[in-house]
Amino acid sequence: MKTTAIVFDKANSVILDELQLPDPTPRDLVVQNLVSGVSVGTERWAYLGKRDELTFPNVPGYMGIGRILEVGKEAQQRGYLPGQVVNYMVGRLNAPHGPNSWMATHLSHAIVDACIDPDGGFNIHRCERVPDGLDPFDASLAGLCAVALRGIEMARIPAGSTVLVVGLGVIGQYAAQICRLKGAMVAAADVDDQRLQIAAANGAEWTIHSRRENLKDRFTQIAPQGFDIIIDTSSIPAVVNSVMPYLKLYGQFIFQGWYPPPSALDLNAFHMRMPTCYFPCAFSGSAVATSMRWAKDGNITTGNLITHRPRPQDAKQIYEMIARGSEGFLGIVFDWRQ
Repeated sequence: MKTTAIVFDKANSVILDELQLPDPTPRDLVVQNLVSGVSVGTERWAYLGKRDELTFPNVPGYMGIGRILEVGKEAQQRGYLPGQVVNYMVGRLNAPHGPNSWMATHLSHAIVDACIDPDGGFNIHRCERVPDGLDPFDASLAGLCAVALRGIEMARIPAGSTVLVVGLGVIGQYAAQICRLKGAMVAAADVDDQRLQIAAANGAEWTIHSRRENLKDRFTQIAPQGFDIIIDTSSIPAVVNSVMPYLKLYGQFIFQGWYPPPSALDLNAFHMRMPTCYFPCAFSGSAVATSMRWAKDGNITTGNLITHRPRPQDAKQIYEMIARGSEGFLGIVFDWRQ
């Protein structure tokens, strides 16, 4: 069986290619993709060739939403049936593409191993059924909601706490919404007016423009003793250094991003606040299932986070836009149904 795939063939280059899929095994699902969400941060670094664990050529993407066409015997024993829609993290590919990446969901059809149990260390998401009636676009970014949820669960954010979310990409937007679901009061900071407006529409109590406003005045007005928890999704050491003084003494700091080495973090600023810090990585299948259930029940909003719904044929322009960072974008989801 052949598939049409978005391929990073080398650094700073993306093509649309036809690949031969491996033969399905009894463990596998044959899936026809509906949509696939873009993890802007991870896929940007992969496109630029800055992720050492990813080599070329590789198929990016780890948020595929597809309809099951065929089910292997072992997968059927786990409850998977033709016609179901699933949220999966990786498709099996032949060499040379397969061994080069832990991703592979930006393709028209996929072979998905539905019998991989989450490993005991990271407890990573593999394949979850999408709730009946949930629009594929509303499920498409559940992986990023689950990323935010892992850090929040690590910090055990209590009701009534005051939280600052720094950086309002998709993960930051979801983090703000989840913290409110847990009863926290949320301040959200970014340098983009549109992202601030979306965060306010989705329930953030305060929004702060980090370049136009006096951060010391706003932060101390909101949290005179300092924020109980700060969640950074910017992945920028200078930003972390600038907000650390506004963390409450003995507060909690969540590094909810990928911070390329070497780091320029000001560790003295950390010493002065004596914080508990968390460094979440990846996300669990149960968190993906929870995120999709929240979306179906209307507890979290995804629709206004999606600014681009391109065709796969537009991949070159999309990744060039992401690499430049020069245009207003937030959530990006490829539509394979076109």
